[in-house]
Parts: sequence; C-alpha cells; structure tokens
Amino acid sequence: MGQLTLENVTKSYGANHVLQDITLSVEEGEFVSIVGPSGSGKSTIFQLIGGLYSPDEGKISLDGSVLNNSRGHISYMPQSPALFPWRTVVQNVEVSAEIAGTKIDRTKTLELIKNAGLSGYEGAYPSELSGGMKQRVSFIRSLNAPQSIICLDEPFSALDEFTRLEMQQWLLSIWETNRKSILFITHDIDEALFLSDRILVLSEKPAVVKEEIIVPFSRPRSEELLLSDPFLALKREIYSLLRG
Repeated sequence: MGQLTLENVTKSYGANHVLQDITLSVEEGEFVSIVGPSGSGKSTIFQLIGGLYSPDEGKISLDGSVLNNSRGHISYMPQSPALFPWRTVVQNVEVSAEIAGTKIDRTKTLELIKNAGLSGYEGAYPSELSGGMKQRVSFIRSLNAPQSIICLDEPFSALDEFTRLEMQQWLLSIWETNRKSILFITHDIDEALFLSDRILVLSEKPAVVKEEIIVPFSRPRSEELLLSDPFLALKREIYSLLRG
C-alpha cells in the first residue's frame, strides 16, 4: 500500500502563514512532484507529513489512517545524503531497517547496492565516495526502509547538470523496479517533468495548489525527451504558472 492524502491542510508559524487549504494525493506506486517559488512551503509539507509538526487545520492520511502529528510512517531523503561517516555503505543502507525495528535482509541490501552500480563499494565509507555515489546510497537506504512512501527533498540540487541527469535516469530505473510511492520536491521544472506522473504547482505563500499537471509522457523516459517540442511546451506552461 502507499496512498498518501492531504485534505484542506493549513499551517502558520505565528504570523507567518505558510500553507492555505492544501489538498493533494499520491496514489500507490505514483511519482508526484511539487514545484513552487522559494519559501512557498514545499518543505513545510514534508515536515507535516513526517509528523514533525501538526497542521493547524486539515487531515493527513496514509492508506486511510490519519497521520497528523505522527512519526515513522514515511521514508525521507534530504538534500544532503546525511550518511553516517563511521558506517560503511552496507551499514548505512541498513540503518533505515534498524531504526524501524525490522529484520535486516542482507541479501536484499546487497542486491540494492548492486543495482545502484555500487558493487565493490559495500565496505567503503562515505569519505571514499563521490557526491553522486553518496546520493545513490541515500536513496537505496530509503528504498530499504519498510515505509511505502518516500519523500525526496531536492536530492540532486547540489550536483552538476550532467551528474544530475545521470542520477535522474538512475532513479527512474530503480523506481520502476520497486514502484514505491514518491513525493518529490524540486525547483527544477525539467527534473519534475522528466521524473513525474503528476506535478503540483504551488503559489507564493500562503501556498495553495495553483495547478495540477498530468505529465503525458510514456515510460521509460530517455534523455531525448528533454529537447522534444511537447516537453518544452509543457515546460513553458509551468514556467508561466510559477511566474504568474
């Protein structure tokens, strides 16, 4: 399972009114991205879903169970890989299962590492890995968690353009095998279009869902899509929404 729903969620921090009546959903096995202006409350949505804060109004549900102010129901991947420097690749991947108190499946761990193109680095420490390799470890740690929803907060923003595209292609190949539900935050319109089934465009704060874009491109997706006329037309549409 893995159906996440936010219904009429509103959040303020004192006089700072961040979210207003946000309603969105991520269906089981779906890849949904959120784009919006800086400071529009994208990360606040993740904080509410993760139970770090409670919404002032509204309801957050996973498979019909209310999550408001409840932790441990999602797997979260931040902008930085946040790997433990004293733990090897294998140990970092398995920490999500340790925290959740679930049985560690070393065979599954090694298979994820192999599929991530990291064979031979099982015993390596984060200091021995490149930026892209660290992000791969961070993502397969999220995949290895028992939770059915993964929230990704601009995970490729610190990478150069070519490494980022390589990571996006890799992410899609791994996700299409595992098909966990993903909610993805990005400032990059190309990235949102290339990865997603749907894109939610937020307004300036107090943020509302300004538009929902259904991405029409079939999967699997290749690099050539990025320069196609339909892709560029949809990119201009989203850009106009963000500017307006």
